[in-house]
Amino acid sequence: MRLKILEFDTRIDTKKFFVPMTIKIKRRNYVNKDGESLLYLHVSSAGERQRIPLDIYVDPKYWIKEREILKGPEEHTELQNLLVANVKSKITKIKTFYKLSYQDLTMHAFIEEFTNNLPRANFVSFFEHMLEDRRNTIEDSTHRKELAVLNKLKNFQSEVLFYQIDQMWFTKFRNYLGRLGNKRTTRNANMKVIKLYIGFAVSAGVKLKVNLKDIKTGSTAGDKKYLNINEIEKLYKFYFSDFINANEKLALGYFLMGCFTGLRFSDLMQQKRESLLTGAFTFTHIKTKKAQSVKLNKKAMRIIDHNKQLFIDRYTPEHTRRLVKAICKKISIFKPVDFHTSRHSFGTNYILLGGNVMKLKGLLNHGDIKETMGYVHLAELERNSEADLMDQMFDD
Repeated sequence: MRLKILEFDTRIDTKKFFVPMTIKIKRRNYVNKDGESLLYLHVSSAGERQRIPLDIYVDPKYWIKEREILKGPEEHTELQNLLVANVKSKITKIKTFYKLSYQDLTMHAFIEEFTNNLPRANFVSFFEHMLEDRRNTIEDSTHRKELAVLNKLKNFQSEVLFYQIDQMWFTKFRNYLGRLGNKRTTRNANMKVIKLYIGFAVSAGVKLKVNLKDIKTGSTAGDKKYLNINEIEKLYKFYFSDFINANEKLALGYFLMGCFTGLRFSDLMQQKRESLLTGAFTFTHIKTKKAQSVKLNKKAMRIIDHNKQLFIDRYTPEHTRRLVKAICKKISIFKPVDFHTSRHSFGTNYILLGGNVMKLKGLLNHGDIKETMGYVHLAELERNSEADLMDQMFDD
């Protein structure tokens, strides 16, 4: 007995009536040299018929037409039955997606959905497909971040049907990120990625229970963490010491270059050693796509000269961060550190040393002076933190 899920009605809006659409899995009569026949999907509606090859070959003597399965020795039927079951599951998902998103499933729409590689029922599959599709059009760092979000989503819920996505679903996923120990800004950034890919799905015709405009992701701008001059000096001296190994030296060299140039990790990683050794170079920022000319200061040049592998061998940002955090702990710097800390350290210490805020805006390639003014605020806090030193002049 053929499964009832393969036969259902679909409404044509312009006619306002139901047109039966029948879907069957059939076997072609032709038998190839291996003694097998090809299965195909037979779709019919209102006198129109379409055939979709399934790329599943079966031994005719085991194929049960009425039940649309194979019956026989497992070694001859198990794999094919699994493939047939996957086809039926895909048909069910298409039907469910259209029913629950209140869309009309015509024969043309069904064939397009079935043959289209873009999954539009399960958000997890859609996310994975789109991320792979975007692989060559986004930066490696962006791909890594979005892949990390996808993996969190898979661990949270392996299958998320689009009709399940509502305000409560967003709340539950955000709470899950909190249980993982993700900070507020990380949670917000992850939710921003989720919203981006759901937006792609909506553009592809998916309908949701919720309006994406009502989903607030929150700010991804966290508190700027920086190292003061004394802390950078400790790292600088350790870099030139005899106690550092080759892996630490490479990672710390890149971090210190950020501290003395303000460049992002992604921008540093695109530089070539021969260009840097000239002391001046021009490049295009990966994030802003703006060109900038940079003249290296003496300390930056000394950092490059000290390690012949710097800007030859390269680490991922994750590996660099782990090594720099371990180095900081080793020399008793207990602040939370990632690579962006080097950029914040440059901006803050530039102001502390008397640098001009407008020149800093250019050095950091900021589009808005308000962003640069954040370093003026951090510099003021650093100055104020030293005010209690005067208490050491004498005892009361």
